[in-house]
Amino acid sequence: MIIVRVYRGVADHFPIRVSEWVMVWPALGMWLALQIDINMFTTSPSFTTLAEWGSQGTWALVVAASAICRLAALTINGTFKGFAFSPQIRAAASIVGVVVWSQISLGFFVAYMSSGGALSGAVVWSTLVLLEIANVHRSWSDVGKNARDR
Repeated sequence: MIIVRVYRGVADHFPIRVSEWVMVWPALGMWLALQIDINMFTTSPSFTTLAEWGSQGTWALVVAASAICRLAALTINGTFKGFAFSPQIRAAASIVGVVVWSQISLGFFVAYMSSGGALSGAVVWSTLVLLEIANVHRSWSDVGKNARDR
């Protein structure tokens, strides 16, 4: 019964939460890439700054935690309709995303400026920051809508 409830909750909210669901992919994908390509940080100068800030394993844990936060927030949002703090939890997951992706973007930008890394990395990763900022805004608008509906 709980599986059906979770499925229905997720399926019912998926169309309006699609940008939040999309953000699960870069976190899981980057975690997987960091696990599979154990030399990723030493292969490209674009990762120089990130390697100075933390090991590849540490960054893998950070992006995995980001994915888990997002999945938990979206599951709670869809499954427990009467739960008043769903939008705040979604906003918190998006804020975690903003922090993670902004640090990765900054790392790529600093590596571009100082170590000969590729500027394209900063551009692409900062796009995720912009999407997360939009997700934060959308979540906080839902907080206001929920307050008005009560």
